[in-house]
Amino acid sequence: MQVPSIPLRHRLFTRLLISHIFLVTIPLLITGQILIHTAQKAIRETILDRNLQLARRSSSLISATVGRARDILRINAQSPAFFTNDRIGQELVINKIVREFPIFKKISLLDTLGRVSRSTAFGASNHHTTGEHVLKTIKTNKSYTSPVYISSEKLPLMDMAEPVVVFDEVNAYLLAEVDLKEIWALVDSNLVGNKSEAFIFRADGQFIAHTDRREVLESRRFEESAIIAEAIAGRSGNKTYVNRSGIEMIAAYAPIVEQQWAAVIQQPVREAFAPSRVMELQILLLMIGSVLVAALIAAVYTKQIVKPVNELIGGIAEISKGGLKHKIRRLGRDEISTLALHFNAMTRRLRRFQDRLKRAERLETLNKLSSVLSHEIRNPLNSMVINLQLMRREFSREDLDPQKLEHYHQILSSEIRRVDDLVSNFLLIARPPKLKKSSQRLSDLLDELIKMEAPEALQKGIRVERDYRAPEVRVQVDPDKIHQVFLNIFINAVQAMPSGGRLTIGIETVARRSIDDNKRMFAVASFRDTGKGIARENLTKIFDFYFSTKEKGSGIGLALALQIVEEHGGVIKVESELGRGSTFFVFLPV
Repeated sequence: MQVPSIPLRHRLFTRLLISHIFLVTIPLLITGQILIHTAQKAIRETILDRNLQLARRSSSLISATVGRARDILRINAQSPAFFTNDRIGQELVINKIVREFPIFKKISLLDTLGRVSRSTAFGASNHHTTGEHVLKTIKTNKSYTSPVYISSEKLPLMDMAEPVVVFDEVNAYLLAEVDLKEIWALVDSNLVGNKSEAFIFRADGQFIAHTDRREVLESRRFEESAIIAEAIAGRSGNKTYVNRSGIEMIAAYAPIVEQQWAAVIQQPVREAFAPSRVMELQILLLMIGSVLVAALIAAVYTKQIVKPVNELIGGIAEISKGGLKHKIRRLGRDEISTLALHFNAMTRRLRRFQDRLKRAERLETLNKLSSVLSHEIRNPLNSMVINLQLMRREFSREDLDPQKLEHYHQILSSEIRRVDDLVSNFLLIARPPKLKKSSQRLSDLLDELIKMEAPEALQKGIRVERDYRAPEVRVQVDPDKIHQVFLNIFINAVQAMPSGGRLTIGIETVARRSIDDNKRMFAVASFRDTGKGIARENLTKIFDFYFSTKEKGSGIGLALALQIVEEHGGVIKVESELGRGSTFFVFLPV
């Protein structure tokens, strides 16, 4: 029986390996997803919190910078030098403020009509026209702060005015140009990525400071109304929106309450959360690496499990081929090893049963042959007894007849030879001699047979032909025994054609399964005759001992031929059709 090969997907190794990988991979995937989700959430919250803290810090610093400038100006507006008309003292005060506080670019002292009386810009008048709203604010004893504007040097400035009050009346006011370069520098320091932006806008959205100076110089406005409304309302937070370029941005904003400004730090969402994607990729790579390592470990572990199973299967395969002497080695201390021990014990019992069965079959065959032999021997013995009695009677006569005595002698000799042949054949079947194998070319063996037997066959009107398709094929055989096989088949073929015919002897090679169920090459010697054929019901009997359909046949030739061929590891097959002839195929392993 041929055992079909197991497809890879159905093999025990594959199924165990997949199950082990699944057992490791599923928890890894679940853990990985949880880890990715947690990492993304943590990184997102960290980035949003960082940007918001930067925006709030910027808001606080800007508010403090502007407030400090106002406080300095307010404190100095209360200087005694401004209570008198001390020109030198007043100039010393305003020049000291500009010298000690670089945030002030210029400070001027103006009267209530808006005329410059003192200024740090010697010989220059204020190039700004002081509007009525400034004078009106100052006269009410309130501070004034102008919107941010850009100087001719492309620098951000802002005017601040503080009243000089003498005896509860506004006598003059200090007007300062506040340099906001420090605010621009602060905005520039708040960049958090290559594509990030930091800026300050006022209540109408116009940029006061921006990392891209063109946005300020060209008086552009921030257009995200929701963020403007939230910031001017005094609320800080994070918001995602799509800008006018179609890029999704994440913005952190914080209000600068006193000035009605707001600080914003924003960057593309893709850039902001790039660390999250990097973390996700790293976790995925870690998971893939873990799965590969787990697969490798599972493969090694599974191989250790499957190896003894495969060895057990190999041992069972050897036993199934008839190798009952094969012993499966001990495979360990587990259940498979125990199974191997039980198989070894089973084969030992099978060997004993096989030996007993062989002896029983041998005895049965010998009993059958003995009964047939006793029957076959009885006829010649009866004939010998009768002829001996006739010879005795002839000897008792006075006138002996030599011719009769010679006749009786020939009959006795013939019957003795017949008994001898029967005993020899019996011994050959019961105790076959050992084969003396040697490498032989099959065509040489058949040519020798044809050379010896073809002349006699030709006299009977039988033409012998050759059909050698593999003339060089060699076989390991006992040449004498195989010659006896071919001779028996040749004689049977000749006897099957009493009226003449044609006998074709061929050689070819074929691949077929041997007795041990392994596929191998065989040399085939075929004998095809055009005789009367064999009846279908007799095809299964022609190889039985002492079975013959011929009147003078012994029924031993084909039985001996099959026995010899089987001892060579081969087989004999026959095909026949009544009235058209028979073909005998002798298969011998190459």
